[in-house]
Amino acid sequence: MKVLKKNRFNKVYFEKKVLLCAVLAVFAGGVFYSQTENVNSEAPAESLGAMESSENSEKESVSKDAGKLEKEKAEEKKAKKEKTKKTKKTENADEADKKQEKNNEITKIDPYLGDVYIPVKKYSLFFENYSIECNSDRGTFNFYSSQKNRKKTPVLSNYEDSISSSFFLKIGKTVYCLNKDSAVQKKLWKTANGARLVYTISNRARVAIDFSFEPEETVKKVFALEQNDEKIAMKQDENLLKTEEEEEASGEDVLPGVIKIRAYVTNLSEKKANFALKAVLDTSVGEGADVHFLTENGLSFNSEHQFENMLKERVLCVSDSKTSAEFVFEGKNISSPEVVTVANISYLNSPRWIMVSENGRSFNSLNAYNNSGISVVWPQKTLQKEETYSIQFFAGISCNGRKCDTLKYVDFAGIGGTKKLEKSEAAASFDVSGSRKTDVDFIVQNVTEKQLDFEYIQNLINRIDALESTDADIDRNELRQLNSELDAILAALRKRN
Repeated sequence: MKVLKKNRFNKVYFEKKVLLCAVLAVFAGGVFYSQTENVNSEAPAESLGAMESSENSEKESVSKDAGKLEKEKAEEKKAKKEKTKKTKKTENADEADKKQEKNNEITKIDPYLGDVYIPVKKYSLFFENYSIECNSDRGTFNFYSSQKNRKKTPVLSNYEDSISSSFFLKIGKTVYCLNKDSAVQKKLWKTANGARLVYTISNRARVAIDFSFEPEETVKKVFALEQNDEKIAMKQDENLLKTEEEEEASGEDVLPGVIKIRAYVTNLSEKKANFALKAVLDTSVGEGADVHFLTENGLSFNSEHQFENMLKERVLCVSDSKTSAEFVFEGKNISSPEVVTVANISYLNSPRWIMVSENGRSFNSLNAYNNSGISVVWPQKTLQKEETYSIQFFAGISCNGRKCDTLKYVDFAGIGGTKKLEKSEAAASFDVSGSRKTDVDFIVQNVTEKQLDFEYIQNLINRIDALESTDADIDRNELRQLNSELDAILAALRKRN
């Protein structure tokens, strides 16, 4: 009985205990729930405040960033503008420098004579009815006269670009024919005063030969015609009865052309050396006339002759019925030659420096009849390194049967000479066109910046070359005008330098 009672008590006790635990568990869960609910109810408020604060700070940050970005963009834009301006300035400066470099490429300064020049292929100078024409490829030159309605007449032979007229240079015992020898480099320059043929023998010598017409004003002074009323009236009466050919032949209104020829010899070697210069002129005018050569003192020659000096004779003149040409080898400020020879041109072009002359020998040869020429040899000079000396003589041309009287000009003017070497004369008083300007005014008053541009100058030279290289009749007025403009540009560049 006691055992049963004990087990029953234990069972009741156990159930009470379980019930008590359950009640405690429910109570504890309620308390926990209420605490959790309170915590959870406070969290959204705190979270919302934090979110609003975060959004405000983000807005402020975005606003600040936007302002900073705009400022950076403005600064960047300003920097770009400044950079663009600087780039444009730099580009303009570079373009100006490039143009200047191009101009410097075409307009250069002679290192030995100090004047400005422009390299050209062909070049012609004009005065009245006369012209001087030079060619860079062959290193040749010639003088021409032209009558009204007639083709131009060459003073020197124009066979193969006048190759038979040339200058020779002797260095020591070696002789160079400057326009034929392959060792000689040939160039043609347009200077402010005229044309310059430049012959260079590498590391040995340079010969520069200037061709120019004497100033029109001086020529007019020397060859001024008497024009009193009586003679004008007589001339007008005579002209009423004259034919066109007779009127053309009188030619009293056309001035002679006076050509100055000056050669400069420069020693390019490291040592001093002996130099001598010779000119061979293959005359064309007068070869069909009764008299080939006539001197100032009245001597005439139709056969070979050699002059030890030209003190008495002074001038050799060649002439036909229309054109006359003179070469003056003795006179005021002219380089006296060592020897002058008139002979057949093939003899004169032989390798011998001074040919052995046979006075009275015919001008004929196996290949040509009456083919005469002039050889002029100047005395030898000793030059140090880069030292230069010069020789000078004059030539004259006249047309329509008029006498040249070049010696009269030389004696009166006394321009240039063989004194101590000076830089080339300024071009202020020299008008290369040389015309009386009846049709076109060839004087260029003002030179603009556009005319000093490389492309403009090159186009001008190309136009001149095109006119001179054409086989058709050349528009002389246009050619003279273009050459005058080029002269003015050269003068302006020379002043600028």
